[in-house]
Amino acid sequence: MKISRTYLKIFLSFMLVLVVSELVIFGLLHMSWEKSPRVQHMERQLFTVKNLAEMELGGTHTSPEYEKKILTPLLKTLSKSIKADVWITGPYGEIVASSTPIIPDMSDYTTGDAAKSADGAYVYKKRNEGIKSVYGIYTGKLPMGYPFTYHLYHSIPKFDEESWFLRAQVILTIIAAIFLIPVARRVIRPLKELTASAAKMGSGDLKQRVEIKGKDEVAELGKAFNHMAEGLDKMVKSSRELTANVSHELRSPLARMRISLEMLKERIETGNTSGCDTFIDGMQSEITHMDELIGKIIEFSKLEMHETPAMTETVNLKELISDLLEQYQCVAERSNLNVQAELAEVKLSNCNRNGIGIVMDNILGNAFKYTESRGKVVIHLSGDKTGVRISVTNTHAPLPEEDLEEIFNPFHRLKGQEIPGSGLGLAATRRILRIHNGEIRAENSEDGFKIVITVPVKES
Repeated sequence: MKISRTYLKIFLSFMLVLVVSELVIFGLLHMSWEKSPRVQHMERQLFTVKNLAEMELGGTHTSPEYEKKILTPLLKTLSKSIKADVWITGPYGEIVASSTPIIPDMSDYTTGDAAKSADGAYVYKKRNEGIKSVYGIYTGKLPMGYPFTYHLYHSIPKFDEESWFLRAQVILTIIAAIFLIPVARRVIRPLKELTASAAKMGSGDLKQRVEIKGKDEVAELGKAFNHMAEGLDKMVKSSRELTANVSHELRSPLARMRISLEMLKERIETGNTSGCDTFIDGMQSEITHMDELIGKIIEFSKLEMHETPAMTETVNLKELISDLLEQYQCVAERSNLNVQAELAEVKLSNCNRNGIGIVMDNILGNAFKYTESRGKVVIHLSGDKTGVRISVTNTHAPLPEEDLEEIFNPFHRLKGQEIPGSGLGLAATRRILRIHNGEIRAENSEDGFKIVITVPVKES
């Protein structure tokens, strides 16, 4: 089984944490000698010996022979019970009683640092050749005038309770490391699946998606991957559709130009130049149409690439719409259109002036273009603290429900319409409005076809 680098990093990090924690615990056990359980245990044992000795003798000093006779059996019993050498000395260092015939030499212990308890007991420690030795001493106040000093000496094997604790820590580390393997593999599995899906996507399979489980960071990464995959899929589809539509849009004027060119050549070859101006004007018109189409395609492509323009300008919508209506005045007069405008004094701040101008030009242009002779165009502008609302209604037959949404797709045209156009105007309008957090919708009304635009007000 191949060990992944991620698992290795998790394992090493886990082991490092355990090793550091064990070193800290080991240091605390050896640095805090005065507060260690061993010191407290020795103190309790010393006071046990003291209290029992005082109970046997009372508070009065008698003869050394009597004290030795009474205390020696007691100390031997206590020595067996607490597994330590116990002896008592007088104020001049003389042996009063002892549990062992040979008193150990404690001079090496008393020269070192000692842990002193709050009641005056001293506890020394020493490690020598795998043996830890602990020596405790306490001087009492009784008997009166001849106070005893109590001695305890423990010789502890190397593997005492501290060593056993550290050994348990090591065993725990090994067990945890073993159980870490399936846990790490469970964590890494979705990452491997994500890597495999990303590799397939890099090979061109944009249908790849990963299964989302849980709500952790890996799940968030999976959601981001799926969102990215959907965006790429839509972008590629949009690019393919754009290429196909552009090819279709350009092929028609090119075909007409080719026919005009062949007829023009034929007229020139036969010497009959009458009507050539008509062919040349037609070709120039087609070239102008293609140039306008390419310009709109470039603008639409920029919107598709999410090139957000500067949103720092303020637009007087009443003035903007009024200026555009003046430009379309000749179209209205030629078709005998009835134009009605109800425009409130509304200013839109924190927007892109050029973008809003394109939006209104596209909407009004379509209204005048698709309104039959003697029809009516009604523009309504209103605004409040929440946002701006613009509606444009023109005389037109009701559209099928599916077309009310489809008209906002690139290159979409209404069936049966002979009026030329690129089919990009409303698509670009929706893109621009979404950049402004606005919306646009189409609906059939009693007065005809209606476009409604809403743009929220942005705070400065």
